[in-house]
Amino acid sequence: AAAAHKQQRARIAPRDEIAMSPAIVALSALLGLLTPIAGVQLASRLAPHAIRSHSPNMLFDGLFGKAEPAFTDGESNEAMRKRYLEVGIQIPLYEVLREGDGWEVRRYQPLAVAECDYDKRPEGYELLGGYAGGENEFGISMPRTAPCVMQPSREPKRMMWVLPTPHTPLDGVGEPAPPPKPQADDLVATRVLPPLVVGVARFSGYAVPDVVYDSAGALAKALVANGIKLAPGAAADLMLAQYNELFSLPWQRDNEVWLRVDLDG
Repeated sequence: AAAAHKQQRARIAPRDEIAMSPAIVALSALLGLLTPIAGVQLASRLAPHAIRSHSPNMLFDGLFGKAEPAFTDGESNEAMRKRYLEVGIQIPLYEVLREGDGWEVRRYQPLAVAECDYDKRPEGYELLGGYAGGENEFGISMPRTAPCVMQPSREPKRMMWVLPTPHTPLDGVGEPAPPPKPQADDLVATRVLPPLVVGVARFSGYAVPDVVYDSAGALAKALVANGIKLAPGAAADLMLAQYNELFSLPWQRDNEVWLRVDLDG
């Protein structure tokens, strides 16, 4: 069991947070201050997939935290959702069913998603960013959404982007519109997830393996201690939800771990 757990941690190796060491971020920021062109060139060399479907302005917004509100310690999850909506980032609706110290159980509305398998996170960002940026049957660019949901314990790993309204209606009750078909339909797929019921815990900073799995373990322990049963296969189906740009600074990152729960069991 210990060996399996160690292998599971290794599947989201620190390299998944590609080029995100404090030194790299500081150097990118310094070059960006000296000349925006140099900053974009450095960022594109470090992680070209991150800017495939975004403008240089959006990239620098992610680097310097202009486009995204900062993580606030002790903030309610509903307040977090509102501050993202205020800057034009669509967040799916959910109902809080139970909550405790540092955790809550949510029921999400049906979610229309684009998804792909990936090895390193930038590969998933490239594929899904391309789809949302216009590489679809209608050639349309979609509004920004959050979170990006990953399943790092699957084999292969999977990444999902929640699609915006009208595919995931903001009112939570409208009839979802079918999303456009991906041009790369051999690599990207779309579907509608049924309502998810998940235990959730938030954390800031980089989503490296030790932090992700320690957060998930603490969440599972808290849920069970409060009489909430994990769904079968919940650990293997662990979901990591990230709300920010690939180049966001660590103190501006909103991350969550999601574990499926069975409230009827």
